[in-house]
Amino acid sequence: MEVSRGCVYLYEFTNYDRFTADIELLMDINHEFDFTLLSRLPTRRLIEKLDLSKVSNYWVTDKKSSNSIRPDIAEISSLITADKTTLNCFFILDGLELIATETDLDELIRSLSSLFDHIKAQGIVLAICIDTLAFDSEWIVKLQYLTEKLVVKSPDSVSVEKESSTNEESNDIPYQHELGIDGGPRLAYLAKLPELGFTREILVKRILQWRRMGLDVSAIEPALAYDNHHAYQLYKLVEEDVRRATELERFIHENHGALDASQIAVDMFRVRQLTGLDELEKKYYSSS
Repeated sequence: MEVSRGCVYLYEFTNYDRFTADIELLMDINHEFDFTLLSRLPTRRLIEKLDLSKVSNYWVTDKKSSNSIRPDIAEISSLITADKTTLNCFFILDGLELIATETDLDELIRSLSSLFDHIKAQGIVLAICIDTLAFDSEWIVKLQYLTEKLVVKSPDSVSVEKESSTNEESNDIPYQHELGIDGGPRLAYLAKLPELGFTREILVKRILQWRRMGLDVSAIEPALAYDNHHAYQLYKLVEEDVRRATELERFIHENHGALDASQIAVDMFRVRQLTGLDELEKKYYSSS
C-alpha cells in the first residue's frame, strides 16, 4: 500500500518472516522514501531476513554497539524528529514491548501522542509494529485511536514478487519458493558476481538470497568487515560451495525415488549447511 506523509500507522506483528517481507514490499511501493528500521533484532540476525542495503537500521537494546539505541521513548523520539534534510523519511519501530517495560504505560501513551504530533507537523511517516496480545486491551484501544491500521498488500493483490529488467535484480529469490523433497526451498543457480563493481551492499544482497534458500552461509559473514578485494576472495570460495550444493540438491531431487528417504533427510541437511560436500559428491556421483 502507498502511505501518506504525516501519518502514523499501526502494524500488527505476527512473525519476523511476514514482517520483513512486508517491509520489502512497502519499500518497493513507496520507493521515494528513505527507510529506517528500529528493531529488537541485532544486525547479525536482521541481515538473515532483510536486505540492509536498502534500509538504515538501529538495534533497540540496552547493549552498546555502533548502531544501537536504548529502548527509551524519549531517545527514540529524538532520533525520529531530529532535523532532516528531506521529508522523505519512513520510520519503522519494532520494539514497543521493550520500551513499555522501561516506563509507565500512561506516560508512554502521552509520549507517543506528543511524538505523533511532531510527525504530523514534519510530514514524515512512522509505522509502529506490535503484538497486540502483549498489551492491555484498553491501552491498545488508546493507541489504535491515535494511529491508522497498516495492512500491507501488493498493488495487484496477487503477488509480492518483484519484476525487473536488470540482470542483478532478476536473480532475486521471490518470497514463495518451490519446495524440495526435504520441505525446504529448492536451491537455485544465481549469476556469478564479478569482482569489478563488487561492494558490501551487493554482498549483503547475495547473502540474503542464499539464506532465503535455506543455506547456512555463515562462513561469508567475516567478509562484511573486509575491504572489497579480500571480501571478494572469500565470497568466491563460498560461491563455489553453494554451486556444488545446488548441483547435489538437484541430483538428489531427480533421483530421490531410488534413494533411502531417511538418508536423504540427513544429507539434505548437510547440503544446506555446506558441510561434507566432498563426501556427498563421492557418495552420489560415483554411484550414478
